Amino acid sequence: MQTAMILIYIVMFIIAFFLSLVSVRYFITMWKYKNRKKDGSEDDDFKKFD
Repeated sequence: MQTAMILIYIVMFIIAFFLSLVSVRYFITMWKYKNRKKDGSEDDDFKKFD
């Protein structure tokens, strides 16, 4: 019983860690997108948003 609880905690920690990494990567991408140059020279990096 105790081993199952520890295993559940480990799996939940891994899921939370993965979601936080994905969120940070998304935040950085959106920050770059928001602060891109207005002349369109960086638009090739963000084609999926247009």
